[in-house]
Amino acid sequence: MILRIDRRLLQNVDWPLLTAALVLICLSFISLWSLSPTGGIAFRQLVWVGVGSVALLVVVALDYRNLVRAAPAFYVFGVGLLLTVFILGRTVSGARRWIHLGPFTVQPSELFKVIFVLTLAWALTSRWGRPLSRGALIATAALVGVPFILVVRQPDLGTALVLLPVLAAVLIGVGMRLKIFAALIGAGVALMPVAWFALKEYQRERLLVYIDPFRDPLGTAYNVIQAKIAIGSGQLLGKGVSGATQSRLAFLPERHTDFIFAVFAEMWGFAGCLVLIMAYGLLVLRGFEIAAGAREPRGRIVALGITALFATQTLINLGMVTGLLPVVGIPLPFMSYGGSSMVVSLMALGLLLSVRMRQFQ
Repeated sequence: MILRIDRRLLQNVDWPLLTAALVLICLSFISLWSLSPTGGIAFRQLVWVGVGSVALLVVVALDYRNLVRAAPAFYVFGVGLLLTVFILGRTVSGARRWIHLGPFTVQPSELFKVIFVLTLAWALTSRWGRPLSRGALIATAALVGVPFILVVRQPDLGTALVLLPVLAAVLIGVGMRLKIFAALIGAGVALMPVAWFALKEYQRERLLVYIDPFRDPLGTAYNVIQAKIAIGSGQLLGKGVSGATQSRLAFLPERHTDFIFAVFAEMWGFAGCLVLIMAYGLLVLRGFEIAAGAREPRGRIVALGITALFATQTLINLGMVTGLLPVVGIPLPFMSYGGSSMVVSLMALGLLLSVRMRQFQ
């Protein structure tokens, strides 16, 4: 099958959005290159960028409305992958989140983020989902609840928590009354004591360390303490590649994945972080503008959901690295090393571009 893109669609490509993503990918390559004398990690990341770019082009070539129509099939496929994790999954650090496919390792919970947005767009724009009645909300909650429980059971609490702000943003975007939304938030807060007993022991410890950072400075709190030292030592202009001792001498754990921001901050300082945050700000602002300019509900929900996904992941990652939020293990979009994260981020970017390019059809 040959994928064809109407030339008229190319006139509506959102170049600022693409530029922001490209800047982030370049900054990721520079940071990963500095962590490895041979550049092995950086070049492997480039391979994933290439795979993700192909996925982006495929998504852009396909009309997002057709993808929304196929959301039930994607949903079944995604839930099937989440179930497969419990049978064939690979366990790392006590969590079973990955599936081996030959030489590759896939994290289904990452892929399900995009499927989740498409499923919301389908559920809230189908005939039974309009208007936003109590029955539609219950059905939507059921669709959300199944994958949420499966992801929590892996356990991957960070990814599960990302789905909730995305759901909230979409529900507000489709017209949920704030009174109902506030009631749902209140119910969630009321259930927090119950949720405490459902958490794993290490998850409880992370929350306790968040309240008291020096509760376990050589154990659970070690990552955050070292990340703060790295960020603070970067000062205004950074220490450069050779002077970034926290990062290069491996004092900072998970430095190429969840804590990549601390590596970048130590090397390039406040000035570099400002550029990084501006790139994320442009990415999110363009996403919300695309959602606001969408002419039909499906495009609005898809754009809003993807943008909320990028914004939530970025805020949670930066929050946990700087100690403002508990550590939950969320990759920084387009920056953290990882094939699943990079490919899924580029697919999500492709969905945003697809909505933008078809706004004028």
